[in-house]
Amino acid sequence: MGHDHHHGHGHSHGHDHGPTTAGRLAASAGIFFVSFLLQGLGGFWSGSVGLVSDSLENLNDVLVNLLGLASLAIANRREPCDDYAFGFHRLEVINSLVGVGFLLALAAGVAVKAVDHLRHPQAILTGWVLVFALAGLLLNVLATLVLVPKDKSQLERDSSLKAAYVHAFSDSLTSIALVISMVVIRFTGWRWLDPAMAFAILIVILRGAWVLLKDATGILMHKAAFDHDAARADLTKIPGLLAVNDLRSWKVCSHLTVATAHAVVAAERLDETAEILHAIEHRLEDHFGVRHVTIHFETETMSSKHHHKFIHQHEAKAHDHHAH
Repeated sequence: MGHDHHHGHGHSHGHDHGPTTAGRLAASAGIFFVSFLLQGLGGFWSGSVGLVSDSLENLNDVLVNLLGLASLAIANRREPCDDYAFGFHRLEVINSLVGVGFLLALAAGVAVKAVDHLRHPQAILTGWVLVFALAGLLLNVLATLVLVPKDKSQLERDSSLKAAYVHAFSDSLTSIALVISMVVIRFTGWRWLDPAMAFAILIVILRGAWVLLKDATGILMHKAAFDHDAARADLTKIPGLLAVNDLRSWKVCSHLTVATAHAVVAAERLDETAEILHAIEHRLEDHFGVRHVTIHFETETMSSKHHHKFIHQHEAKAHDHHAH
């Protein structure tokens, strides 16, 4: 039996990420940029390394949003072709790695400045820091609210929007912590709290870098996009489908999941597999978010004639590489 290809659910960032998402990302980036300038200048003027650190975290959000917008724009303008089967959607992953590099550089700068302020405590204009921190907090909350769609469930379906929202929400929390620390310093004179706050923000920055790196690495290493055991159990409930072998899944980007599989069927003719193919496509899309699937149908006899392991050794000869 031959190969059947699922073409009915092509992927388009333009569809999932229409003007609403792009507009929200752009508006949020603009607000964060204003917050970055305000808190950054305020931090240098008032002598607060915590305020400077918070401003740099805002700058990171600007970068994350702009990189997301840039990758969406490029991906939407480059159609899939023979050389790039899924278009340029994996630019999102490259952007994530660029973001990780930026975050680590940012974290290093914050760490150096915080250590210096711990060793050589400096006078802090706590009143002005509070003014700038509260202004930054209001802007961060506004930037977070801008990212929330009317349909809340869209946050779960739209990875770019969700990533931006999570970053914005964590920024709002760090701004709240900064305001509290300034109030404490104002009443106690504990200036060490300012660099300590910077270290707390540093942890937030490093955690963000780790999450980005883990997700990007998982995609680049073709980590399975969903639970294969659960998928096999679900698929084998389809009448006429006896087994699912060689199931492989991976993400092209955070929004596009593709899969391939060998389906062992009771049918003996290819035209008898149409309903099974239709059921497989819809179960994988509805239950596991698969947007494109390629199915190779086999009879039980065909399936028993070869193994179902992928074997590849770099030092092996070319004819040893082929595994079904």
